[in-house]
Amino acid sequence: MVRKILLCIFACTFVMSEAQEESVRPYQLPDIPDSLVTPDVRSEYLIAHYWDNFDIENRAYLDAREIPEQAFVDFTSIMRIASRESTLKSIDILLKRASSDEDILLMYADIADKYLYSGEGHLVSEEAYLPFVKAVLDSKKVDKLRKLRYSYQYDVLTKNQLGMELTDFEYKLPGKEKKFRVKKLKAPFVLLYINDPECDDCSLTTLRLSVSQALLKEVREGRLVILSVYPDGETDEWLGSVEKYPKEWVVASMENGDRYFDLRIMPALYLLDKDKKIILRNTSLEEVEKILKENK
Repeated sequence: MVRKILLCIFACTFVMSEAQEESVRPYQLPDIPDSLVTPDVRSEYLIAHYWDNFDIENRAYLDAREIPEQAFVDFTSIMRIASRESTLKSIDILLKRASSDEDILLMYADIADKYLYSGEGHLVSEEAYLPFVKAVLDSKKVDKLRKLRYSYQYDVLTKNQLGMELTDFEYKLPGKEKKFRVKKLKAPFVLLYINDPECDDCSLTTLRLSVSQALLKEVREGRLVILSVYPDGETDEWLGSVEKYPKEWVVASMENGDRYFDLRIMPALYLLDKDKKIILRNTSLEEVEKILKENK
């Protein structure tokens, strides 16, 4: 697999280089020393030196964005086989050079948003995207208006991550005025299920969760609370769907769910311990059942 990825990158880079005008320097991969023979060592060298031959600061790329964008796409392919530490160091190298120019920095941040955050590439990594957001917010060259989008993203990306205590929020039961808080739920585990009944993937997940005998047993024994939350407030459409959920669940709505959670991918499953610390995030039914079984 490693060899196929590297060969693909070399081929794409060659084609891209042939197609560019001479006034814009194309991307060139660094030469990997012949002494490095194993795929893992070669990928580590490649990502460490990935930006050596690239004019990151060249403003000509603002009008030839396809060049840095293709280089970044190839970079994400290397990220898949390189270590976390090497990847973050390489991103830091890119950002230090890009930060010398407001427009260049925003261009790379936008490209990273597209391929690392918004899911248009083959790799989604909030950890790898966050340095781009921080670089924009820390830059004295970028004005406040252009920072607004990244400020919102930073707020979402730094909340409710794995290992953190859940950011508490209020929810209400269908047709009721009284509001409740997640932290008040008393159970060894809470499965927070954020979903939209009009979402096809959500409907399938709801079905899978509802027929899980393992989860039902945990609920009936008092070890688990399943809190199903609709994140857009109490709408007529949602109220018309609540009867479809199992009676053993707590079915509720909340206001402004996008202020608390990353709702780009729905549904979202969070498994919380008794202290409301997130022990599984964007997880699966199988992982939830496994953790519950291991903690009998």
